[in-house]
This record gives sequence, structure tokens and C-alpha cells, in this order.
Amino acid sequence: MKIPSISEITSKAQNAILRFPLALLWAVGGTTFFIKIIEDDKYDYLRNHNDEILTLIVGLSWLIGIQFFIEQFKNPKKWQWLKLIVLALLGLFYWYLPAIQYYGDSPIYLVRFFLYLIAGHLFLLFAPFIFKWDKNAYWNYLKNTSVAIIRSLFYSGILYLGLILALAAISALFDVHIKSSRYGQLYIFCLGTVNTWIYLSDFPKDIFQETTIYFEKTLEVLVKFILIPLVILYLLILYAYSAKIIIEWELPKGWVSYLVIALSFLGYIIQIIINPIQKELKSWTINKFYPWFYILLIPLNILLFIAILRRVSDYGITENRYFVLAIALWNVGIILYLLFSTKKALKVLPISLFIIAIVSSVGFWSAFSVSEKSQIQQFEEIFTEVKNKNNVATNEEIGRLQDILDYLEKRKQVSSLNSITKLDLESFRDPAVDEDYKAGWLNTTKIWDSIAFEVDASSIPENEHDFYYSLYSSDQRNTYTAINDFDSFAYLSFYMNSEKRIALDSLYLELYPENNSLKIYFTKDDTVALEIPLTEKLTELSKYGNNLNNASLDDLTIEITGTTHSCKLVLSELSFRKTKEGIELQNINAFLFLKQN
Repeated sequence: MKIPSISEITSKAQNAILRFPLALLWAVGGTTFFIKIIEDDKYDYLRNHNDEILTLIVGLSWLIGIQFFIEQFKNPKKWQWLKLIVLALLGLFYWYLPAIQYYGDSPIYLVRFFLYLIAGHLFLLFAPFIFKWDKNAYWNYLKNTSVAIIRSLFYSGILYLGLILALAAISALFDVHIKSSRYGQLYIFCLGTVNTWIYLSDFPKDIFQETTIYFEKTLEVLVKFILIPLVILYLLILYAYSAKIIIEWELPKGWVSYLVIALSFLGYIIQIIINPIQKELKSWTINKFYPWFYILLIPLNILLFIAILRRVSDYGITENRYFVLAIALWNVGIILYLLFSTKKALKVLPISLFIIAIVSSVGFWSAFSVSEKSQIQQFEEIFTEVKNKNNVATNEEIGRLQDILDYLEKRKQVSSLNSITKLDLESFRDPAVDEDYKAGWLNTTKIWDSIAFEVDASSIPENEHDFYYSLYSSDQRNTYTAINDFDSFAYLSFYMNSEKRIALDSLYLELYPENNSLKIYFTKDDTVALEIPLTEKLTELSKYGNNLNNASLDDLTIEITGTTHSCKLVLSELSFRKTKEGIELQNINAFLFLKQN
């Protein structure tokens, strides 16, 4: 890498200002804004300024890309108004973002942000070539872009490291207190201003004049000995997995779709690197990469479609599955284009991905609209099926309904289920406890209690690890129990490390957590007067799900009649979990009514 002189750096920096005034103003203004809010609002700057930060981040690549696009016209000055359109769209994006502090609670906004951020960077990869095409010029353009990014990151990284070491030295040698926020502000300055400025000053203007290919030996080594062997390794893994599922006659796992997509992208990167000189290099693997890689991808894409369509069939469409399916369709289109097109313009790759990113972000065909409708349909199908079974659901059905409810709640669309549940679900919100939130948390426990679904205990897997069930006395309803039929009463309270024996006058009671039972003994000879098994009752209670406060009083009561004594046990507080070994009782509080026969 050639090290430029001071005069060359100064000249390039000045040219960058003249060439990219709006983009640099955006970068410097954004950096200044970020530094200021870190200074003014040390702990809450991300929470209070999410909208501004996201807009500033997403806007930079679009402003750089539009300049590249304008420069390809014969009279660029006539097209400067296009920058105003970009600014207007960025203003629209800022207006669209709600004044919320936690975007994790509203994932749609973050997903749209990343879609526009990705689209902006893809725009950079083809902006000068929308109306013109030259294979060699495009290759050099991508190469110069990569070199400019690496060089700008390297220089700005070295500058940042030097500055923070200087601050550390001043602090250590002169006992000067330096606020920790200064290091963050320096990072923003180096990344936002220095890095952007170096990148823009390092980029050639006459893009279509650079048609001579200089293919360095390092690139050949990278492709021949690292990237292509990785492609071969992934191909072997995926074909071996394909053979496995054919032999065992099973459906592929959903995870395989990500591996096929990753392999495809790696192949496209290799194709871009070797495209101008593929037939000129004396390398069999590089010469034969096209078309054999794409031919071998075709069966794997069938595997990809089977995997993703199986997930869609079982669980409906979500944003993730929407994008995987969209990329899968795009992948097939690109393979067919590269195999059968005579032009094979590689700009088609970023342009088509750019279109997918934009189209999938808005409209009734967007990832969000399609996913929401699909999940509502899934909820209705499962809900109706459970209703037809007298409100008895399997463990899996309850889990699916809860997942869909959580999914729609995060997207503020839970009211779309009102017509299905015949409930006003927004009325089940707890009061807001934080002024930052306009609405309180949705109390799903109350929703399921109102719907009155029960879980079929036999559908709960015995080997389900760490599935906890709890009953809290503070949530119990006021109850009445007649005691005139009993001689005595005791309140039992057992915890994991507490004493397991309680004296009952001439009797004593002991808990046996290893087999989930209570035994009442005669004190005089330690013989068993009564045994109260708990396993069957705990299994029965698991039909209510992990929150047992929905259980009726009858379901919380155990009555046992023995030879000498009878008892009634009313559970008031309970905690247990299901493991692969069985039921593990952790604590139990109960009212014991006892009588002698």
C-alpha cells in the first residue's frame, strides 16, 4: 500500500469537499451531534435520540451513492436536484420513526432501518453503472471501493489508537482527570468524520476510464487456496447432509437454508473477483468455477426450498422466513441468469438485492404485512381447533398460541386477534409503571384465564428439561372449606432445604421429595397411618401450564381415606419442575385437615 505525502493528502481532502459537500456536511454534522449528546446526556443519549441517530446513520451511504450516480451524466449540475429527493426521503424516514426509547420492543422499525441501511450500501455498489455497463470498469470500481474502505478504516483506526493513548498518557503523567466519555467521543469523531473523509478523498472520479485490470497475485492466492477450498468444503457438507436425509427419508432442518444462502453468497463473491480474468489464469479450479459451481448449487436450492417451506407450512411466515424465502427465490433467479444470459452483467446482483430490500419494506406485500397476516391466520386455525376440542389444548398448541400473541404484542397488533378471541385484548393491559411507555404490559395470564383453555397433561413431554410450574398463595381466590368433619388442622410448609418432618400430636408427617409423597406416621411405633401421593396430582395440574394460579380449588385438593385416618390436603403454594427423570418437587405449602375414622 503506497503511503501518500502530506501535500497529496491535503489535495485529496480539498477535492473531497468540492466533490461530496453534502455527504461530508452530513458526516461532520452527524458526528458533532453525536459528540454533543454524549456530552449533555451521558447515560441516556441512545434512549433519547434514537430517531436522529438512526436517520444520520442511514443517510450517509445514500448521499454518497447519489453523488456517484449524478457524476455519470454528461451535465451533472442539471441533476443536483436528486439530492433534494434523497434528503426528503430521509426526512420522511425520520418522521416515520416513533419517539420510542427501546426499539427492541418495536422490531419493525429496526428491521426497516437495516433494510434501508443495506439498500444504501448496495446502492453504492452499482450507482455509477445504472445506465452504463463495462465489465472491467465495474471490477475496478469494486476493487477501488474495497481498497478505499480498508485504507480509511486503517488510517482512522491508527489515529484513534494514537489519540486515546495520548489521553491515557496525559492522565497518568500529569494527574489530569479525563472523563471516560472523551474516549467515546474520539471514537465517533474518527469513525464518523475522519473515516468518511479519507474514504471519499481516496476514490477516483473517472470511473469508466479505468478499464485496465491489475489482478494481483495475492487475489489469486486468496481465491485459489482459501475461498474455493471453502466452497468445496461447504458443498461436500451439504451434499453429505442431502444424502443423509434421503437415506433416512426425513425432512431437512431449517438451519440448512442459511448455510445454502451463505455458500451462494461466497460463490458470488468469488465470481466477482475472478470475472474479468477467469479464462486467462492458469488455474483449473478458477477456470472451471463457472459454470460448475452454479450447476452444483441447483440441487442444494431444492433442499433450501424444502427446508424453508416446511417451516412456513408448520409455523407460518415471519419476517425471518419471508427474507429467507425472498433470498431463495433471488438465488434461483441469479443462478439461471448467470448460466443462460449472454451478457452476465454482475451489477444485476446488487441491483436485484437493492430492489428486494426496498420492496420488502413497504406495502401489503412487505415482510411485515405478510408476516402479520400469516401469524393471525395461524392463530385462528389453532384457536378454532382447540375450541372444537372443548377448550383442551396440547402443550404444543398452547405454546404456539402464546408465541403468536407475543409476536403480535411486540408489533402493537394484538388487537387484530379480538375478532377471533371475542375479547378486547387491549383491556388486559396492566397499568403503565413507567412514563416512557404509553401502554402497560399485556397480562397474558389473564387472557388465557378468560379464554379458559386447559392443557392436556399427557401432551407435555416427560423429558422436557427445566419446565417450571408455580402456584402462588398471594394470587389465590378467597375460599371456604368446612372443617366440622375433621378433628385437627395443620399448615404445612416445606422448602428444598427445610426440615421435612412436622409433629401432629400423636402423629407426625414427613415429606419424601424423591418420590413426591407425604406420609403420616404413628409416633409410638413409626408405622404408617396414611400416605398422600403427589405425583398424579402434580401431573394433572400441569395441564394449566406453568402458571397454576388458574387451577380450580377442586384441582388443588387431595382427599385420602385410610384404615385409621382420613385427610384433605388443600394446596396453597407450590413449585415443581419436569425433568427427564420425572417431576422434581421444590416447595409445597398446604392446609391439612385430619380426622380419625
